[in-house]
Amino acid sequence: MKDKDCGCEKIEKSRINKVSGIEESYNDSDCAGDGFDEVSNCDGAKKTLKKSCSDTQSQNDGCGCGLEENKSLEKDSSLEEGCGSGCSCGWDKEYPDLSQVENPLQMKHRVDDGFIQKFEEYAHKLGISSIGYTSFHPEILISDKKVYYPQAIVLTMPMDRKIMETPPGEEAQSYNDAAYEKLGKITYKLSDYLRKHGYSTQIAHPYEALVDLSALGEKASMGLIGESGLLITPECGPAQKISAIFTTMENLPVRQENPHTWIRDYCNRCGKCIKACPEKALIEKETCCGKEVIFIQNQCIGCSKGCTYCIEDCPFDTKGYDHIKIRHDKLVAKLEEKKNKGKLLN
Repeated sequence: MKDKDCGCEKIEKSRINKVSGIEESYNDSDCAGDGFDEVSNCDGAKKTLKKSCSDTQSQNDGCGCGLEENKSLEKDSSLEEGCGSGCSCGWDKEYPDLSQVENPLQMKHRVDDGFIQKFEEYAHKLGISSIGYTSFHPEILISDKKVYYPQAIVLTMPMDRKIMETPPGEEAQSYNDAAYEKLGKITYKLSDYLRKHGYSTQIAHPYEALVDLSALGEKASMGLIGESGLLITPECGPAQKISAIFTTMENLPVRQENPHTWIRDYCNRCGKCIKACPEKALIEKETCCGKEVIFIQNQCIGCSKGCTYCIEDCPFDTKGYDHIKIRHDKLVAKLEEKKNKGKLLN
C-alpha cells in the first residue's frame, strides 16, 4: 500500500520469532532503506538527525541525556546493556592455542612496505577481505586479560551467506560457529607467518572476549560502527567476522583519518536494524538532544541462535556500500544547496 504523505511503498514483512514461535509482521518503507529521498515526509525514514549528547560527552555532563532511561533499564535484571562488543559471542568458550610457531626470542620491531604487501597478499589468499592497522587502546579491553603488544592488525572475513539464509536456530548457529572457527584458524596462520619472520604476536580470537573488535576495526579506519553495534565496511557492510593480531611492529601503515564517518549520519536517518530485531535487543530512546540507541545484550540471540535479521535488513548489505555512499553524497549536496539558497534570501 502507499503511504498517504509521501507515496512510498509500504512493504509488509513477517518472520517467525524462534523464541516465542509467533509469526511477527511489520510495515517497512522502501525509502527508509535508502533513508534519504523522502526523509522529511516518510514515516519510515523520519528520524531526528541530532546525535544524543551522550555520544560526544559524558552523560554526567551537560543535560545528562539518557540517564533516566538507563536507570530504568538497570533496575530490570532481565535487561543488561552490552559493553559495546556487539553481543556476547562466545564469552563462555575457551579456544585452544593453535599456534604452530613460538614467539621469537629476539623480536623485530620495524617492517618494510614489501613485507606488508606480501603479508596482505597471503591474508587475502586465505580468505581475509580487509586489513587495518592501529594501536592498542585500553578502552577497547573487555576482559581481565592483558594485551602484551602495542600495535594491532585487524582482519575481517565475509560472513557465510548460509547463516543469513537460515532462520535463527541450531542450524544457523552451527554455520555461525563454523565461521568464527574458520576465521580463528586463519588468524593463527597469519600469526605464525609473522612469528616466522621475527615478530611477536598475540591473537584476539573472533569468538573470545579479549577486546571490542568492532571498536578496534573502527579505530583502524576500516569502517564505522552502525546503530546495530556492528562494524560496517565497504567490503562487506555489516556481514563479516572480525579478529585481530597484536604485534611488536612499530611502523605499520596506520590510516590517520577515517573516511567512513558519514555512515553515522546515514544510520541516524535509517534505523532499519532497530525495526528488524525480533527480540527487541536494540532500543531507541528519544532525548532532548536527539535519539540514543541502547543495545540490550541479554536480548540478542545473534550468537546463541545465529540470528542475523539486523544484518539482513541493513541497506549496506542489501544495496552495498557504494550505492549508499552515492545516495548520501547526493543528499548532502542537495541540503547544502538549499542552505545556500536560504542564506541568499535572507
